[in-house]
Amino acid sequence: MKNLTVRDIATLAMMLSMILALSLIEQTLPPLPMNMRFGLSNVVTMYALFFTGKRDAFLLAALKSLFALLMRGPVAGILSLGGGVLSLLVIALLAAVWRSASFFILSVSGAIAHNAAQILIASWLVSTNLLPVYLPLLTGLGVLSGSLTAALLRVVMPVFKGARTGGAQIQKVSRT
Repeated sequence: MKNLTVRDIATLAMMLSMILALSLIEQTLPPLPMNMRFGLSNVVTMYALFFTGKRDAFLLAALKSLFALLMRGPVAGILSLGGGVLSLLVIALLAAVWRSASFFILSVSGAIAHNAAQILIASWLVSTNLLPVYLPLLTGLGVLSGSLTAALLRVVMPVFKGARTGGAQIQKVSRT
């Protein structure tokens, strides 16, 4: 594992700032059914996973969860951590196994995994089995939020890449 450079730390700090800002902005938007959110900050986490590395993506997910814990309490922190970690695991494993998978497929898969993890954790916390009841709705909302995340990632990737390379030139994106 390589040591973090000042540039790495600054990049992670900027990405965490974007995650927190997008999370706060999203709190002002009307929620989806079951008080679910679109997951706009997952755009930054997915970018980190593909372009700065797994370690950075998991660190950002953990820091985002810590923020949720501090701002909204322990249940929000646990739900954020469980959903974020499972989502990243699913995306990373799927990307490793299916090299030609598009950002759309990866994002939707991650969103569905995120929703499933949060319902499983909530079911465990309240001692009930909610997953079978909510699975169709979770899948549909995962497709919706994952599609939005994939589309936003495609739009903002040139900006992120330009910031990392020191210039704002648009670069070719490998995943279709």
